[in-house]
Amino acid sequence: MMRLTSDIELADGLPLLYIKSLDAIVCSDLHLGYEGVMASRGSFVPKLNFRKIKETMMKAAKAFGAKTVIVVGDIKNEFADVHVEEFNEFREFIGFLRKELGIGKIILIKGNHDNFIDRFRQALGFEIFAQEALLGDYLFFHGEELPKSKGGKTLVMGHLHPAIAVYNKVGVKEKIKCFLYGQTADGRKIIILPAMNYFAEGVDVNQEHLGKMAPIFDRMLDVDEMKALCLGEDEILDFGKVGKLRSV
Repeated sequence: MMRLTSDIELADGLPLLYIKSLDAIVCSDLHLGYEGVMASRGSFVPKLNFRKIKETMMKAAKAFGAKTVIVVGDIKNEFADVHVEEFNEFREFIGFLRKELGIGKIILIKGNHDNFIDRFRQALGFEIFAQEALLGDYLFFHGEELPKSKGGKTLVMGHLHPAIAVYNKVGVKEKIKCFLYGQTADGRKIIILPAMNYFAEGVDVNQEHLGKMAPIFDRMLDVDEMKALCLGEDEILDFGKVGKLRSV
């Protein structure tokens, strides 16, 4: 377990965090229904994502005993509609959180993949916010748009799927999912979450120009000054600042 601040903890090896003051597990970019959507496009991958997500949430629930789950965008995968596989997994996910993990409150901040999901809010009983939500001292926003609110002492964002690119001895590139932790230009703390989706390798932040992916990197944030906290095997590894990793 890594204590990031007095109020935020990271569980060893898990792509999520816990906020004590909100009693909330916070995650991002699940992309439920991924395999079904890909199959409809002629690409077939093994059905692993939802099982891995449930395993991860079960570990987090045991570690923290939280009563709230906050998803910071992209709980589903398809842009144009709600694919039947997405709906089935989304409904099962809500039931799993409630019945098996004892989660009382489920909050979704809509991401760019979450079109048309509002129609299920009343039937499935979750809270939903468009793009951003100010909860306590935290401003949650998905990330493809700049946040409009100036509130919140700490910003929590998804969307980017951050990872660090490393190379083995024969020059083969591998990606390690990571949290990015730093400070915005106006002095607020910011945490960018790794993707929960099993198949999302991530964007190698030590090599890519990130302004093309999220305007926050050109307007509010210097990624080189952010720390990369990578997901190891049952541990969190501090890789230091991204700027130093770029020079390696």
